[in-house]
Amino acid sequence: MKLVAIDPGLRHCGVALFDVSSASLFCAGLPKNPEPAHGALSLASWVSMAGAVQTWLRPRVLDEPFQLIIELPRVYSAAHQRGDQNDLIQLAGVVGTLGGALTPVAERRSVFPRDWKGTLDADAFIERIKQRLGSAEHLRVELPAAQDIHHNVWDAIGIGLHALGRLAPRRVFPR
Repeated sequence: MKLVAIDPGLRHCGVALFDVSSASLFCAGLPKNPEPAHGALSLASWVSMAGAVQTWLRPRVLDEPFQLIIELPRVYSAAHQRGDQNDLIQLAGVVGTLGGALTPVAERRSVFPRDWKGTLDADAFIERIKQRLGSAEHLRVELPAAQDIHHNVWDAIGIGLHALGRLAPRRVFPR
């Protein structure tokens, strides 16, 4: 069985595919939404984003049922908010469309950002994600040319690692 982990986005979605039995990363990438180049985001763009993710996944999962875990947007208190909160409504539309459009899904789960990554600095957390991957897994990560969107791919990998129990902080106990 495969696990598909998604960090949803309005214009790009980070997607990571894991083999559940070995808990290893199969591949990861960043499907791009062809729809909202200059236009307003809408139901059509949500469907377009879901279609781009499905197109990216299809040759990798074929017709085999998979588990899906996707990050849900969350509104935080005013002191912790960043950016336009109305974007979260659009993002929730993408999440709902992905959740209903991706097939064949055997199980659907969701996770809030703080539940899988806490409040740790984003760059520090990406380093933690990288540390949890083996050298062969690193070779399976397809990063886009634009470095400012790499975090979407790493977040998808982090969501999958969290779901598989590979992301928990390592604890050292004194003897």
